[in-house]
Amino acid sequence: MNIQLTLKLLLAATIVAMTVGCASSPPRELVQQNDHRRLAAWYQKEAQDLHARTEEMRLIKKEYEFLGTPKEEHESILVQHAKNLEDHYSKAAELAEAMAKAHAEQAKSR
Repeated sequence: MNIQLTLKLLLAATIVAMTVGCASSPPRELVQQNDHRRLAAWYQKEAQDLHARTEEMRLIKKEYEFLGTPKEEHESILVQHAKNLEDHYSKAAELAEAMAKAHAEQAKSR
C-alpha cells in the first residue's frame, strides 16, 4: 500500500471516529421543564448536524470508491462501513426531525 493511500485511510478513519463519537442526547433540564419549544429547536439543530454527518460519510464513501477496485478485502469493507454510517446518520436525522415536529406541535397546544 502506498503512502498516499495509507494517509487517506488514516484521515478517513479519524473522521469516522470523530463523527461516531459526537452523538448527543437532549438536555435533561428541558425535558424535566417540559419545554417543548426549546426541545423542538434542539432536535432541529441535531437533525442539521446529522445531515452534515450524512454528507460527510457520503463523501468519504466516494473517496473510498475513488481508490478503485479494491485489491485488498479491507478496502471494500471500508466502503461498506461508510455506506452503513451514511444510512445510519440519514435515518437518525429523519428521527430527529420527527421529534422536532412532535415537540413543536406540543408547544403549540400549550
